[in-house]
Amino acid sequence: MEILADMSTYLGDEVSEQDNPVLLILINRAIRKVSSKRYPYGYTDTQKEAAVSKYRDTVFDAAVYYWAKQGSEGQSSHSENGISRGYQNEDDLYFDVVPMVKTL
Repeated sequence: MEILADMSTYLGDEVSEQDNPVLLILINRAIRKVSSKRYPYGYTDTQKEAAVSKYRDTVFDAAVYYWAKQGSEGQSSHSENGISRGYQNEDDLYFDVVPMVKTL
C-alpha cells in the first residue's frame, strides 16, 4: 500500500517494519472515516476506492495524526514537565471531504 510506504518514510526512525500492522490499522481507520464522511449513507468498495484516491492526502494526514496521538486518546491538551501540547479536533482533519448525497 502506497500510503503505508509514505508513512514509513515520513515517520522515519520513529517506526520500523514491526510497526506496519499498527500503521495499517491507523490507515484503515482513516480510510473508513474518509469514506463515511464522503458517503454518509453507506458506500460500496468502488466508492471507497474513489474516496481514497480523491482524498489520499487526507487519509495520510489522519493516519499520521492517529499515530502521533497514541496514548493520549480522548485528550484535547496535555501538560507535563513544562511541556504543553494541544491537539486539533479530529473532525477538523476531514474539512475538505465533501459529502455525496442522493436526492429522492
